Amino acid sequence: MCLLTKSKMLYCIGILKHAARREGRTMKKILLITVLGAMLVMVGCGAEADGEKVGEFADGSYDATASGHEGDITLEVLIEDGEIADIEILEEQETEGIADPAFESILEEVIENQGTEDVDTISGATATSEALLEAIETALDEA
Repeated sequence: MCLLTKSKMLYCIGILKHAARREGRTMKKILLITVLGAMLVMVGCGAEADGEKVGEFADGSYDATASGHEGDITLEVLIEDGEIADIEILEEQETEGIADPAFESILEEVIENQGTEDVDTISGATATSEALLEAIETALDEA
């Protein structure tokens, strides 16, 4: 886990500037070394080793189930390069035609938004929409 935040880095640079003025050292050298060191630390915080978390999510395939209007909805969320790459419905018993807009719209929006935030339920298929979002959130919590 990376503990160096932008605000901490700026605070440290400010302290070094003050120390450089007080000690009479070349501030450019100290500042350059500090910035380069911070950049190396930040690059090291950006990615982890093989198969582990690279982006927001850990790569892999995650299944989850939630209760829809007519029964359970089971889906699979595929994570590639730390991002949601695909969502596939594995099993569902929802009413054909009524639930279809929820399956189409919500899955596309979640992939586009890279999460369930700001994804609205579909009118007329509210229970199905809520079950989809719940199952996706469950799968993403595992990722």
